[in-house]
Amino acid sequence: MKPKILIAAVAVLAVSFFVVSAQRGFNFTEEFLANPSGNALTQVYGNLKHEYLNDVDDEKLTQGAIKGMIESLDDPFTYYVTPEDAVMRNEDQSGSFEGIGALLQILNQQTGKGVKIVNVYKDGPAWKAGIHPGDIFHKVDDTIVDDMTPTEVARIVRGPKGTNVYIEMIRAGSEEPVVFNIKRGKIDIVSVESAVLDNNVGYISLKTFANAKLYDQMVEQLDILKAQGIKSLILDLRDNGGGFLNQGILVADEFLDSGDIVFQRAKGLTQRIARADKNAFDLPMVVLVNKNSASASEIVAGALQDNGRATIVGETTFGKGVAQNVTGLVDGGQFAYVVFEWLTPNKRSIHKIGITPDVVAADTRFPSPVSLEGVAEPGKTIEIVVDGETLGSTLVDEEGKFKFVSAITDRDYSPVQGEAVVDIDNDNALKIAYETVLKEQTN
Repeated sequence: MKPKILIAAVAVLAVSFFVVSAQRGFNFTEEFLANPSGNALTQVYGNLKHEYLNDVDDEKLTQGAIKGMIESLDDPFTYYVTPEDAVMRNEDQSGSFEGIGALLQILNQQTGKGVKIVNVYKDGPAWKAGIHPGDIFHKVDDTIVDDMTPTEVARIVRGPKGTNVYIEMIRAGSEEPVVFNIKRGKIDIVSVESAVLDNNVGYISLKTFANAKLYDQMVEQLDILKAQGIKSLILDLRDNGGGFLNQGILVADEFLDSGDIVFQRAKGLTQRIARADKNAFDLPMVVLVNKNSASASEIVAGALQDNGRATIVGETTFGKGVAQNVTGLVDGGQFAYVVFEWLTPNKRSIHKIGITPDVVAADTRFPSPVSLEGVAEPGKTIEIVVDGETLGSTLVDEEGKFKFVSAITDRDYSPVQGEAVVDIDNDNALKIAYETVLKEQTN
């Protein structure tokens, strides 16, 4: 495929960039120490290390310095990933990990802590052990996890295939924690879900582009849908925050038989990165987006819109049109920093603008949670009422402050990975997308 050749060119470009960066940073240490601020940073570290009253943690000091340096840029797309989180990130992006096969979610929206199970993958280790959606983590091995976040719990639940993990769960209706001793296994991450709607309309949802196997999974699902006789397609990119550029290019090319896919703008240079080849899925299609569709999702939507290939239905997208280089650091962490901007085939900028849909349709599936902060009498319970509806209550702390976040509506998940749960009657945007593509299908 032509795009694969062009993707290789992108890889070469990236390598060239790193070489240039390495050359520029050859005398980095001398340059840093010659700068008064850089010298001051080493002085602060030395004083804390050797003279501070209490012992200090070298790792915390240095990670704090890295994070502070990045935060000074005030750029949400330049960030540092800790070594522990980098391990999980790499696993997720590879398309598989070793663990128990369950989807975790925050339990307490007020504190951001506590973890519950929202889905268990069929025939996986958790499924076979009898873990249920709604179970709440209490203990993992010897660690009480009541106040942990989903990421923190996932980090200790995952482990090498074949090893065991001891878990205690709080389950509704059970007075005592339910105990599980689960042998971990290899879990494939399926980021594509599909279904066939009425009148032979195919539906495919791409959850993320941050999966190296996404394109292959999508093609597999497309083949299944075509074998079932679909006559049109809805490609759902809602809540897809992006991921790998090459996956976005391959997905866009799957639906284009000609035309540009994406351009790249760097300082003083704009160039084509990918152009479609001749082989393509050729049925009528609609692309469904919302305000959380970002980055690679916007590249795909923009490419299909500019080439007149698909009608875009939904909300104006997020507007993340810049690209990062992700560099592995010597401590095992990762550093992502902005280097390029992506443009649509018509050289439209996406960044801070987004993709405007051809047909506007509000995504009303999950109402935005109500979030409030305020001050009141310490120890008092505050009841939150909006338009006559009581959303809940919260306790004012000792300092007289309170915070409230309303409950988030739980989504419906299928235990079978790759199987979409679709409720067209209660999904306004999907219903409009369906009606739109049905008209194109019958024309």
